[in-house]
Amino acid sequence: MKKKFIISFPKGQVREPWNYQLIKKYEIIPNIVAGSISAEKAILGYEFDGEPENIDQAAEYLRSKGVTVEPVDEIRL
Repeated sequence: MKKKFIISFPKGQVREPWNYQLIKKYEIIPNIVAGSISAEKAILGYEFDGEPENIDQAAEYLRSKGVTVEPVDEIRL
């Protein structure tokens, strides 16, 4: 199953290895399909592919780290 999100990483978290963590911890495939990245913040359009429960847990994990995660039907940045 695939789900789409707009994810905003604040300053200080832009350079973290998020994709690696999501793959390793939640066995999902994160795919960046659009984005805007600067030293101050990153706003990315992501597709997560995997089991629905794993995708939901991955999104909640990001939120718990102070990352904004918004589910969307279509990615437009």
